[in-house]
Amino acid sequence: MANLEKIRKMLKPSTPTPNHLRTLKLSFFDQLALPVYVPILFYYLPSVDIISCDKLQNFLAETLTKFYPLAGRFSEDDDELSIHCNDEGVEPPKIDLLPEMDHQPSCPLLGIQVNLFNCGGLVIGTYISHKIADAFTLATFVKEWAYTSFTGTLKAGSLPSFDHLSSLFPTRVLSETTQFPSYIINTTRPKIVTRRFIFDALAIANLKNTIEDSTAIRPIRVVLIMSLIWKVLVGISTAKNGHSRDSSLLFLINLRGKSNLPSLDNDALGNCTMYGIANYMEARKDHELNDFVKLVGNTIGDTCVAIGKAESVDDISSLIVNNQRKVIEKFAQGDEIDVYPSTSWCRFCWYETDFGWGKPFWVSLVECDAFEGISLMDTKDGDGIEAWVSLKENDMAQFERYPNILSSTSKLAFPFLSIN
Repeated sequence: MANLEKIRKMLKPSTPTPNHLRTLKLSFFDQLALPVYVPILFYYLPSVDIISCDKLQNFLAETLTKFYPLAGRFSEDDDELSIHCNDEGVEPPKIDLLPEMDHQPSCPLLGIQVNLFNCGGLVIGTYISHKIADAFTLATFVKEWAYTSFTGTLKAGSLPSFDHLSSLFPTRVLSETTQFPSYIINTTRPKIVTRRFIFDALAIANLKNTIEDSTAIRPIRVVLIMSLIWKVLVGISTAKNGHSRDSSLLFLINLRGKSNLPSLDNDALGNCTMYGIANYMEARKDHELNDFVKLVGNTIGDTCVAIGKAESVDDISSLIVNNQRKVIEKFAQGDEIDVYPSTSWCRFCWYETDFGWGKPFWVSLVECDAFEGISLMDTKDGDGIEAWVSLKENDMAQFERYPNILSSTSKLAFPFLSIN
C-alpha cells in the first residue's frame, strides 16, 4: 500500500488570520477534556474524479480560513488555556494512514494524511486535538472541507463560532477532584487490545425483541448496544473475580440542543459535552439485558432532563463539575470497581463526506491501546452499528467468545491501525 503522493510542507490558511482573532481562550469544557488526539479515517474507492493532492490541500487551506484555530498552537504563556491562532499550520502527511502526533504544546492541533494508492483508492486520515474539539466540531470541519472541495468555493455565511463557549463557560482553577490523573492514559498499564464488532439492522431488531417490558419505551439502538456490551462486561468481571463488583458505564452527552438557555448556541464549536454515569451495584451475571437497558436509558434521560431544567450557565456548570468529580472518584478507586468510558459518534453523517469523487465506502476509528473503552459508529447503511471495544487482552478473549456477542454480531473484523 505505497503512497503515490506525500506532502512535506505545513498547510496554512490561504489568507492570514486577522489580528483581532489571534488569541482564542479555551472553554471550561475544553479545560476538562483529556489531552489526546481524536482520529478518524475515510476510505474511498478508485474514481476518475479523484483530484490531485495539490488541489485537495488548496481546498484545505481555504477551509482553514474559517477554522483558523486549528492551524494554531497552544499558548505556553498561560498553562495552555488559550490557543495562539498564528497560522503555523496543519501537520503534513508522513508515511502511514494517519500522521504521527504527540500531544505537546508546540504540536499541531490538527493532522491530516492524504493517502493515494497505486490501485487508485484513497484514504484520508485525520487527527484533531480533543482539547479543542469534540466529535461535533470534527464533523463540522470535515463537512466544510468536503463542501469546499466538491463545489470549489467556501460555504457562504459567517465564521464558525469558536469563542462562544469560552465566553459563557470560561476556564477556572481546577481542584484535584475534577482533574483526570495521568495514569488514565498511561500506556504502561496492562496491554489493551481493540476489536470491531458489527451489529447490523437485523441483529439490532432481534435484540429489541428481547426487551420484554411492555411498559418501557423501545430503546434506541445506541442505548441497546451500549447496554448489551456493558452486560457482557459485567458478566466477564463476575466470572473472573468470583463475585459481583460495582460497575460504572460512562458516556459523553452532547449538550447542544438539550439546553433551554437562549444564550447557548447549538452550532458552537469546541467541546460541549458532559459525562453521564450509569452505576450497577451488586452486579450479577444472570441479570437480564432489560435491566441494563433501563439503567442506561434512564441515566441518559435523567441527565438530559437536568440539562434542560438548568436556568443559568452556573446551573449547567454545576452539573458538569458534579459529574466530573464522580467520574474522577470512580477512577481513583482503581481495581476496586470496573469503569468503562464510552462514546457514540452515530448520526454525525460521516458517510456523507463527498470531496467530489463520491462518498466513502467505509469510515473508521482506529485501535486504542491506551485505555479501555467503547466507541460506537454508524454502519454505511445507517441502520447498523460498529462497536469498537478496547479491553485488557484477557478480557477481550472472553468478550469475543461470549454467547451474547457471538449471537448478535453479524461480522467480526480486526482493525489494523493503532494509537501509540
